[in-house]
Amino acid sequence: MNILYLSHLSGASYAGPTYSVPKQIEAQSKLDNVFWYNSVKNSNKEWKKYSYYHDLEEYPKESIAELPEPFNQPDIIVVELFYNMMKSPLIRELIKIDVPYIIIPRGELTVQGQSRKRLKKKIANILICKKYANRAAAIQYLTEQECRDSGNSWNKKYIIVPNGITSPPITKTEHSKEGIKCVSIGRIEPYQKGLDILIEACAEIKEQLISARCTITICGPDKEGKLKSLKSLVSNHGLEQIIKFHEAVFGKEKQEMLLNNDVFIIPSRFEGHPMALIEALSYGLPVIATTGSNMREEIEEYNAGWGSDNSVEGIRNAILKMINSDEYLQRSNNAVILSRKYEWDSLAIRAHDAFEQIRKEQK
Repeated sequence: MNILYLSHLSGASYAGPTYSVPKQIEAQSKLDNVFWYNSVKNSNKEWKKYSYYHDLEEYPKESIAELPEPFNQPDIIVVELFYNMMKSPLIRELIKIDVPYIIIPRGELTVQGQSRKRLKKKIANILICKKYANRAAAIQYLTEQECRDSGNSWNKKYIIVPNGITSPPITKTEHSKEGIKCVSIGRIEPYQKGLDILIEACAEIKEQLISARCTITICGPDKEGKLKSLKSLVSNHGLEQIIKFHEAVFGKEKQEMLLNNDVFIIPSRFEGHPMALIEALSYGLPVIATTGSNMREEIEEYNAGWGSDNSVEGIRNAILKMINSDEYLQRSNNAVILSRKYEWDSLAIRAHDAFEQIRKEQK
C-alpha cells in the first residue's frame, strides 16, 4: 500500500509529535511504501536520515499533485494533527482530490481541546475545519477516551490506533529506600497539563506528604512563561520541600529521571495519548493518571497505578492511596506489562489493517 503522510511539524524538542510521528511512520515503513511530506522549511535534521522524509526544501510548491509517483495519487493519505495544517494549501487540495484521507488530531477535537483558544477555533471550524473533518475517510483517535471526548459531529467514521513505544533495555529494579519520589514530565502549561490542580491537591495533604517523605519533580520547558506563577503558587502553599521544578529532559537524561523516580504523575485535563506516560510505564513506574490523560481506565484495569478525576479532590485522593500503598512492586510489574501493548511494530500492523479496510469501503 502506498501511504502519503502529511504534517506541518517544526521538530520542537518539547512537543510530543516530534517523537511519536517519526516513530509511527518508521514502523509503518516496514509494512508499506511510505512518503512523509512535512510542509516546513529548516525542519528537524534528525528526520532527514529517513529516505522517505521530504519537506519544502525538496518540494516547495506544497502540492500533492507535484509529488513523485505514486504519491501524487497514493492509496491513502494520513494527516498528522489538525489545526497546524489549516493555513496550508494541502488542506483545500485534500478536500478536492479523489483519495481517501485520515486525520490524526491528537486530542485537538476533544471538548477540552476545543476550549483552548475557543474563539479562534470556532471561526476556523466554520470557515473550513468542519468541512475538512467531515470529508475525511475516518478520524484516527489514539484512545477510546479521546474518541468519546471528541463526539461524532466531526465525522462518524473513526478508527483507534494509539501512540507507541520502543521498550527500553532496562526497567526499575528497586524503589527509593527513603521516601517516595514522584515525577511529572511535560510542558509547563498549568491548564492543559493540570499542574494547578496538582499543586492545590498537594496543599490539602501537605502534612501527609511530608510524613511520607514524598516529593514531586515537575520537568518541562516553560514555553508559555507560566513557571513563575506556578512557583509562586507552590511558595504560597508552603510546598517548596515537596514540589520541585526541573528543566525539560530528553534522551538519556529523561531515562535517568524516570529510573531515579518511583511514581509518574500525569494530572492533565486533556491529552491525545501522552508518550511520556507510556514511556514511564515501560520503565516500570506506576502512574497516577487523570481521566484527561486518556489512560485512566487502562491504568486501573491493569492495576498499574491509581486513577483520578480531573479535579483537586480526585488527585488528592489518588496521591493518598499511592503514599499508603504496599503494592509498589506489583504495580511496577503491571506497568511494564501494560506498556507492551504499545510496541510500535504491533501498532503498525493494526494501522495497516485499518487502512486497508478503509480503502475497500471507499471503492
